[in-house]
Amino acid sequence: MRSKIQFLLNGDPVALDFSEYGTPDPQITVLKYLRDFRKMTGTKEGCGTGDCGSCMVALAQKDTAGNTVLYAANACLMLLGMLDGKHLITIEGIAKNGKLHPVQQALLHRKGTQCGFCTPGVAMSSFAAYETGRKFTPTSIQEILSGNLCRCTGYESIREALTDLNATVQSLREPTIELPPALPGEFFWEGSMGPYIKPQTVSSLLEYKRKYPRYPIVSGASDFSVKNILEEPEQRPLIDTSDLEELKQIQREEGWVTLGAGASVETFKNMLVPLYPAAEAYLLSFASLPVRNRATIGGSLAGASAVGDIMPLLLALNAQLKLRTSGGSRTVACKGFNTGYHTHLLAPDEIIYAVRIPIPSKTRKLFAHKQSARKDMDISTLTFCLCFDVVNGIVRNASSGFGGMAPTPVSSKELEDFLNGRPFSEETFAGASALMPQLFSTISDVRGSAGYRMKAASHLLVSCFLETHGRNHDR
Repeated sequence: MRSKIQFLLNGDPVALDFSEYGTPDPQITVLKYLRDFRKMTGTKEGCGTGDCGSCMVALAQKDTAGNTVLYAANACLMLLGMLDGKHLITIEGIAKNGKLHPVQQALLHRKGTQCGFCTPGVAMSSFAAYETGRKFTPTSIQEILSGNLCRCTGYESIREALTDLNATVQSLREPTIELPPALPGEFFWEGSMGPYIKPQTVSSLLEYKRKYPRYPIVSGASDFSVKNILEEPEQRPLIDTSDLEELKQIQREEGWVTLGAGASVETFKNMLVPLYPAAEAYLLSFASLPVRNRATIGGSLAGASAVGDIMPLLLALNAQLKLRTSGGSRTVACKGFNTGYHTHLLAPDEIIYAVRIPIPSKTRKLFAHKQSARKDMDISTLTFCLCFDVVNGIVRNASSGFGGMAPTPVSSKELEDFLNGRPFSEETFAGASALMPQLFSTISDVRGSAGYRMKAASHLLVSCFLETHGRNHDR
């Protein structure tokens, strides 16, 4: 066991021993550490919940293949203990030897700043893209800056600045950024905020989960950190699985792709879209790129939100979950995982180990849609996903997933039975649309009335036909 972590901060080594007086708890956010303990105030504090991007930093670490990867992340959502073995880069660290980084120079040249509060975050998101060789196109700029709000500059000058960078940006490459050596032993520290446990193997994780069944498993911390901001609990015990590479693996087996529950939502998107291209727009609406870089599949599913975006898609795909305890494992269908509002069938000592997704046939089609008050960075009002085969003009093997229509994400067997065996036609889907009021009894809340949800879901069934009509397959 060890009570020490080490990382690099803008190229300089940092060692924190939490047993020493005055060292902050590992549960505090990276944002708090930078501003309060290092007095590095270039990283701004805005919303504190990952919505505005003013606290954006860049993080370098090894991926599952041992390559160095660099990505933008929200400092307000990362915990200090998660920096172990990584290289944290802030706005103070991207200029070298008194010379501005090309991103900074481009923003200066195009006057891409006014008050300057959001500018460090914009620069860091752009820096991570530039250093990994990403080209700046209208589409890529929208995704790169999807987590950055700018309230006074206007985005046109920022877009012009990033487009200018195409003259110097290199092709896709592995960033040449130094990483610190790994410290031996597992990290375990119990301070004023409670225990912070960082197992090095899944077997060790399962033993900890058996011993401390009430401690939440935290990997991306995108949900954990927001709850701490809103609820301000004194005790924040956790088991940190962010560096367990076994939980991030992607494997192909006969008819299935298996993705570890610790894989990020962005990794999930990149894995799924080649199989189901229609999922791309849907998954791009999941938060922002920096949040998707950190948020994990397992965390999204364990939260069991009625309006979560991942589970309705997995329901439509007929996906399965691999669950594990220290005593064994089991595989369950996603359609049986949620048991009620914010509840699921996981035992107290059980973890979500992986997600299994069937590889589609050439006749398989997917429709996936998220309805929300605004297009980006918003909680869904409802989601509707439908997967089906079209064989000789007939709908077969329909499988559905709805979010926001019930206390849990659900499928509708009645809808699936209605579609199966009928012609793939607008009349069939219009008929299914008329059934919706009989299939659901939804509620009204701040995101939408019951009537609005029902009407939107009914119209989406017709949209499903119109969008999938003419596609031979979605692979």
